[in-house]
Amino acid sequence: MPSTRTARLRLLPTTPQERKLHKLADAAAKAWNEVNYLRRQQFFAKQGVDLRGTYREVYRKYRDVLKVNVGQVLNKNNEAWLSFFALLAKLNAGELHMKKVSPPGYWKDRLLGKRVKRLIVRSDRYYVEPINDGEGYIVLKDFGMRVRYAGVIKWSGKQGRLEIVYERGRWFAYLTVEVGKPAKPRQYVRGTYDRIQIRQPRGNKRAFIDVGISNLFAVVIEGSDKAILIKGTPLKAEYFWWKRQKALYQSVRDVRRNLGLPWAEWHRRYLRALWKMRERLRHYRNTAVRGLAEMLWESGVSEVYVGYPEDIAHDQQSEYVVSVWGYRRLVQRLAEVLAEYGIKLYVVDEHSTSRACSICGEIHENGRVYRGLYVCRKFGVALNADVNAARNIAANLGFETPAPRRIETYYPTSNGLTPKRGNGRDPHSAAPAL
Repeated sequence: MPSTRTARLRLLPTTPQERKLHKLADAAAKAWNEVNYLRRQQFFAKQGVDLRGTYREVYRKYRDVLKVNVGQVLNKNNEAWLSFFALLAKLNAGELHMKKVSPPGYWKDRLLGKRVKRLIVRSDRYYVEPINDGEGYIVLKDFGMRVRYAGVIKWSGKQGRLEIVYERGRWFAYLTVEVGKPAKPRQYVRGTYDRIQIRQPRGNKRAFIDVGISNLFAVVIEGSDKAILIKGTPLKAEYFWWKRQKALYQSVRDVRRNLGLPWAEWHRRYLRALWKMRERLRHYRNTAVRGLAEMLWESGVSEVYVGYPEDIAHDQQSEYVVSVWGYRRLVQRLAEVLAEYGIKLYVVDEHSTSRACSICGEIHENGRVYRGLYVCRKFGVALNADVNAARNIAANLGFETPAPRRIETYYPTSNGLTPKRGNGRDPHSAAPAL
């Protein structure tokens, strides 16, 4: 069954090509903003949004510049509005835990008054010419351009639409690929792998994962007395650092703007901090997921059960859950990577797994104490609270995991997972690993 993946490539256009890309991306942004304006006016006037009529009107206007690719811009706007209508229906039915939803916005920086430059190319109006594993050319048929790119295309398959985005002074191409799906030669992307699963599981063990904040992943493995902790503190550190930087640049910008002083440079610094925070958090999340998948494969795991906190965005409305990382996005990324190793992932309910004791099975009042410890009041044993939750996930499913005698801790860094030095013992625990 084909699966869609996205390759992110850095474009290296020549000076004439860059000028042309700016012109085309600006026209695409104009088309988006114009059709979006017409639809927002209709929506707020409660006239009903005429997707077909506004589509035809704007398509005719920009067809000469963008050719058939203007249809892709308008299709993307259609998708945004249909998604908005679906959310609005759920909101009116009381199925959403939020007070309002907003219609699609504009491709424009409101303060600087500059359009966000994004060009969308139809799947059959470009093709890829790889030179080697790290570079090649993207040929844009309608615009007579052959733009060089740098980056690895991992997957082979039928290409989807291409999005070219101008971000922080650089051009990036986002290329979607339906992995393993056949297509015409000029619409088939040649990557490193022809299918999603590139390895076979080394065993038939099961792993159980509790997703948390201070410990991004707490893992116990069937038949192993070793537990694995992937720390989330580097993500929190990155988040709060860039949060302070954003607040600083934003406050200086607003003060200077109110005083009539030059402020645009401080707004650019704010946008740069926003982009850097997004990129670094994405990198740290991917590092943690990739490293964990590698360790599970080496441990002979073939099935993974992840405890997913239902309605967490509603029940725990904190910036950790919403801003630092989204649980759904994190689990989805984990499922995608595990599929490469032939490991199946199942999402299960984690109700009461943090409150119950995995040693005696009882729920102790104030069992969870400071610094992430859980104390079994019946036997006087302390263990890591997230490891305790992971063992309870296994117990709820009818599986047994040995009490861990050793905890391996890893930190996601810019260069991969780094193990924590030490003997794996918790300094606040009386038992070696419990």
